[in-house]
Amino acid sequence: MTEKTVAIPDMIASTCRDTLGFADLRGDEDFFDRGASSLTIVELQIQVENRLQVRVPTSKLMAAPTIDGWAGIYEAAAAELA
Repeated sequence: MTEKTVAIPDMIASTCRDTLGFADLRGDEDFFDRGASSLTIVELQIQVENRLQVRVPTSKLMAAPTIDGWAGIYEAAAAELA
């Protein structure tokens, strides 16, 4: 399975597990509430963007620090590129 065929929310959840160690993070659970810092959020952003080849402003991600929030942002950005 390639990165393009993996659903964006699943890919973000997988990256959270791999990068931040958040194995049981729910889609609506705030990254900051789980102990992430702004630095770890940027680290996660870099990993997600490398996998998706889609770039978004960090400020948008900081305003929506959940898997569901990020998925919506990255899906919209990917749709603009299509």
